[in-house]
Amino acid sequence: MLHTKGLKEGELFFRQWLRSPKSVGSILPSSRALCRTIASEVRWHPGAYVVELGGGTGVITKALIERGVPPERLVVVELDDALFAYLRQQFPESPVVQGDAARLGEILAGLGVDRVSSVVSGLPMLNMPESFQRRVVEESFRAMGEDGIMLQYTYLPRCPIPADKFGLEAELVGFVWRNLPPATVWRLRRKG
Repeated sequence: MLHTKGLKEGELFFRQWLRSPKSVGSILPSSRALCRTIASEVRWHPGAYVVELGGGTGVITKALIERGVPPERLVVVELDDALFAYLRQQFPESPVVQGDAARLGEILAGLGVDRVSSVVSGLPMLNMPESFQRRVVEESFRAMGEDGIMLQYTYLPRCPIPADKFGLEAELVGFVWRNLPPATVWRLRRKG
């Protein structure tokens, strides 16, 4: 296991990208501009949780907390060993879980989380098979109920999730030029 103590977040992120470029969607962590755009779209209600899938080095996690999501109400799911260890060090008040986003229901049940208002996904969905995308989306909306929103960011101008096929509406809520590479932020909600 890679030791993360003393590593700068950019260095850690780049090392993990070199090790597994398909599971880490970019060579650099998200910019402050992208983090602010995502955080401004998150819905949090007292008593509910926000879930972040693919926490990386925690730059979005930090923006969500700065935006007002209480750290103890922010569940961060990260599969990568080194990034998980880093996140646990950086956010000791948040439930940081090493796990597969496609098993979100099990993860939340294990934490006793029963009410989620928003899911933020930093997963590189374009690199994932449609069956994995569908499972992540279904697990996320099952956790949120009817009025929840899922935010997905990507580096292409189109939504990386086939929203119509999954019974969702996708709305572009942000185009962030000040990110490397430039990014788009999509809000997904159930149709109807």
